[in-house]
Amino acid sequence: MNHSWDKPPLVMAITGNERFLCRRWLHHTTLGAHRAGYEVVHAGSDSDVIDALSMGAAFGQPLLIHVDGKDIDPETVKAHLSDKPPKVCIVMEVDGTVSDKKHPAVALVRKKDHIAYHVPARKQDQETRACKFLAMEAHRLVGSKEGLSPALAKAMVGALGVDLGVLFHEVSKISALVRFRGDSQITADDVRALARGHTGVELQPLRDALALGHTKKMALALSRIRHRSASDPTMLLLRARGGPADLAYQWLQVSLLLDRKLSAAEIASRLGSPSWKVERSMIPAAKKWGTRNLVRLVRDLAHADRGVLRGIPAAWVACEAALLRGCCSVGH
Repeated sequence: MNHSWDKPPLVMAITGNERFLCRRWLHHTTLGAHRAGYEVVHAGSDSDVIDALSMGAAFGQPLLIHVDGKDIDPETVKAHLSDKPPKVCIVMEVDGTVSDKKHPAVALVRKKDHIAYHVPARKQDQETRACKFLAMEAHRLVGSKEGLSPALAKAMVGALGVDLGVLFHEVSKISALVRFRGDSQITADDVRALARGHTGVELQPLRDALALGHTKKMALALSRIRHRSASDPTMLLLRARGGPADLAYQWLQVSLLLDRKLSAAEIASRLGSPSWKVERSMIPAAKKWGTRNLVRLVRDLAHADRGVLRGIPAAWVACEAALLRGCCSVGH
């Protein structure tokens, strides 16, 4: 918190869908209030806020009141701004994007007292932000501007993902070792020795590669899935909702309906899918692949699925070959 606890803002807001940064800001703010002699009240309703404000007015106790942005009435905030009690601050928290309809009280917060952290929509922007976050944390924790090189930060993001909570945990662990040794920079050997890549199967890179029909990206995504899976991931790709087989079948349906000159709204109605999803992802992918290529892809994946049930010895290879062959046919 950049404000002085001798004269804090009357109201503040912390919002956004980047929960790690939001919770860390709230933690630091609450800790700062405790150290300054404030009592921290976690209010669950507007009446709880009013009771806390009354207590502060009656006893002169410095207060930090934390409440969900949807649980406080704007009239309560207006009265608080009008009364201007010293050392009484209301912090409103919103998980996600602020809505004027659901969070009218948040609109009363001054712009400079409204902190917002959002996850970028584009994967590339998420990776860029994650690299900057790692560099800043390494600089802070190691105490050196050269705490983490840009190339190593990029490699860590590639191995660990873009979740800032995971990255913070790993860089904190590695930085402790570097400080203990008295060094000023994290090395690749330090990362290899201590960092643990996530073991969950991440299908989004595979979905992105499939939508583009990009063979190289598909091969990389398949390799990562295979090496990070604790068990055989073949059936996950062939049967999971949102997996490549499911997507290929959906795109084939869209392609056939496009051949019949149906509009995006009509396709969405036929398939029971949101219009935005049909327009932004399904139609571009269907056009990229074309009906003939999608028929082949669905057929090859169906053969791989049937092979698994028959107990063929290389089910993963059959699934992998079907996807790579399909991407090659699209042209990448």
